[in-house]
Amino acid sequence: MEIKFEGEHLFAGQIGHLAVYSAFSFSIVAAIAFFISSFSKEEEKQKSWLQIAQLSFFIQVAAVLSIVVSLFIIIQNHWFEYYYAWSHSNKALPPKYLLACFWEGQEGSFLLWMFWNSVLGCIIIFTLKKGKAGVLSVFSVVQILLSSMLLGLYFFEYKIGSNPFSLLRNEMQNAPIFKRADYLSFIQDGNGLNPLLQNYWMVIHPPILFLGFASTLVPFSFAMSGLMNRDFSSWAKPVLAWSLFSCAVLGTGIMMGGAWAYESLTFGGYWAWDPVENASLVPWLIMIGGVHTNLVFNKTGRSLRTTYIFYFLSFILVLYSTFLTRSGILGNTSVHAFTDLGMSGQLLIYMAALSIPAVILLVVFWKRIPSIEKDEQVFSREFWIFIGSLVFLISALQITFTTSIPVWNKLFGTNWAPPVEPVDHYNKFQIPIAIIILLLAATSLYLKFKKSDMKQFAKRIGTIAIIALAASMVIAIIAQLNEVSTLALLYAACFGVAANLFYLAIVLKGKMRLSGAAVAHFGFALMMLGILISSAKREVISFNSAGINFGSNFNEEQQRANMLLYKDAPVRMKEFTVTYTGDSAAPPNYYYKVNYEIFDSASGKVKEKFTLYPNAQINPKMGLIANPDTRHYATKDVYTHVTSVPDKTKDKEKQAEEKKFTDHTIALHDTFFTTNSYVVFENMQQVTKSDKVEIKGDDLAVEAQLMVKKMDGKSYEAKPIYFIHELQGFYYDDVIDELGLTFRLTKIMPEEKKVILSVAEEKPKDDWIVLTAIVFPFINLLWLGTLITITGFIISMVRIWQKKRLSSTVS
Repeated sequence: MEIKFEGEHLFAGQIGHLAVYSAFSFSIVAAIAFFISSFSKEEEKQKSWLQIAQLSFFIQVAAVLSIVVSLFIIIQNHWFEYYYAWSHSNKALPPKYLLACFWEGQEGSFLLWMFWNSVLGCIIIFTLKKGKAGVLSVFSVVQILLSSMLLGLYFFEYKIGSNPFSLLRNEMQNAPIFKRADYLSFIQDGNGLNPLLQNYWMVIHPPILFLGFASTLVPFSFAMSGLMNRDFSSWAKPVLAWSLFSCAVLGTGIMMGGAWAYESLTFGGYWAWDPVENASLVPWLIMIGGVHTNLVFNKTGRSLRTTYIFYFLSFILVLYSTFLTRSGILGNTSVHAFTDLGMSGQLLIYMAALSIPAVILLVVFWKRIPSIEKDEQVFSREFWIFIGSLVFLISALQITFTTSIPVWNKLFGTNWAPPVEPVDHYNKFQIPIAIIILLLAATSLYLKFKKSDMKQFAKRIGTIAIIALAASMVIAIIAQLNEVSTLALLYAACFGVAANLFYLAIVLKGKMRLSGAAVAHFGFALMMLGILISSAKREVISFNSAGINFGSNFNEEQQRANMLLYKDAPVRMKEFTVTYTGDSAAPPNYYYKVNYEIFDSASGKVKEKFTLYPNAQINPKMGLIANPDTRHYATKDVYTHVTSVPDKTKDKEKQAEEKKFTDHTIALHDTFFTTNSYVVFENMQQVTKSDKVEIKGDDLAVEAQLMVKKMDGKSYEAKPIYFIHELQGFYYDDVIDELGLTFRLTKIMPEEKKVILSVAEEKPKDDWIVLTAIVFPFINLLWLGTLITITGFIISMVRIWQKKRLSSTVS
């Protein structure tokens, strides 16, 4: 029994613990009962076991909801006696981000996954008329495995799962503070939410993404049920709508992730081929392939075996991505990966427990799965849909292979390095694949199942090809595109846009009810056009014209692309006049106000003006955390993010240690330049008094007298001293704070009548920021294309449901 320390709120945690154990236990009961019902031959026995199974599943659902409510109450009330609340939240966190705390940790994300599985399972219980026991038996097994991730119990020496209701004093029981009954009086606040996750996208993106992950279980469960019950084909029709739903939701989640990266991360884009990004993309690609082969089977009786493979792979790859992102194996190769909580072995068991039976069943019943031995007609829709699905598979395999390099190193003892330039590496493979998919998606709609009219096909495609060629040439000339791969992708995207618009307008005559495929394909072509133009013509408008060295954290490209802005000092960036006007200085906001103005060349008056508020803060654990801000136009985005700000927390001694000096060998009256001024060596003399050092006895002090002049004419004096005491030399630097310059008299060479004067340049101690500004032309085509693609999935899904409702009404 828990000892009640002062101020603890144990009741919510006790409810949570009970709910975790209940969810695990009743998932087991539900799985067993569903299995018995599925395999039972007697109708009465089948019904009675199904009732037991459904009741157990509903109790499991209630338990999951209890876990969710209990954990949210703990987080909302800032009960930091619970390790999860202490680790992921704090009192300063705005209420709108409390939900993000819920799923920041591994336990919360597993719970979110369980929640969506429960919702989908309930929908299946109420809507599926035939075969629900087999489908839900697989669902219940998955719930067993997921709930085990929350148990936090020891089996001998091995810990099963991590419980979100564990108390802080139990997790850190060796700390002396937890020997006190009043330990909570010393814990005033929690660790807080990762600053990168303090964004509205992180409140809505994870639930949608995990609904997408959960939805891949539905086709997997249908396919598994079909094999287990030797009913190899009847499941393919009812599952298609679910597969389209999965494509729509998972695609939406991926799009939201890209939007979050664009608005919150500072790599200057929306997709960086990060391993965790790839882990969500691959199951989506495979699911799209499965939807197409599923459609082929429903229309022609072909490709059922391939459909099994795609649906199995889609869910297995979700499990694999879970292992990658939560086992710690990715290390530092991803900014999104979770730290390892010691559940790597459990995650592998989870993956094996579902993938091995699927593979065994597929191998055992391979020959009994219906198939048509006669080859398809080459000029038929099903043939090219099958080829397109294989191209999706190749795309997924290439991404998975490269993403899994840390896994291959672990398995085979190799030392392969991930790509140094991941974007270039992946694009090298994925651009040709995108070209093929665009062309296949555009042309396949003009073919018919089984046999096509090739004369009509050739006439239509020929016309579209000419239109696409003309459009792509115009765009290439205006945008000055000349790379072969870029031009090929441009033509394929224009071909896709033209072909699908033609199909919607001429072939379908605007019948939106039938337009799902054409709308999705049109959206995909538009999306690729947006990606191409916004990437190829992406323009960095900030430029380090002063040649300032921003430090080792900036690579060569970043050194050129960043610009130093002093407060209230306008600078020119292309057509914009940009002025940094101050910061909020109010944590946790840390917003920096940057004004953009466009002046009319004729009148000299301001033609347009807007203000951006990029966010930046120096985090003690993570360094600079920055969130960009963007001005959205119909035809472009002006994207701004801060890359460096003054760290006012550093003490002066530490700053002095970090200064880097540049030596200048000069004679009297020589001149040399710094990045923001020029320096004249006016005189050098021995001094007997100085405010820098006490001079006495045999000490020798030599002072250099420097005149420092800014480019605007403002002058400063600097007087560094070289001091000799008891035959040892010492430097006494002189600092001009306003210019960020430190002068040191390093060496005197009397024979050559020269000295070595060293200068350290740092950003001035008055108010400043370093920022990058980028223009993304026509990036809205990407977002619009993605939304249209998802709309296409939804149209197809709704049409299937309408047909099903109509057929059930007629029967």
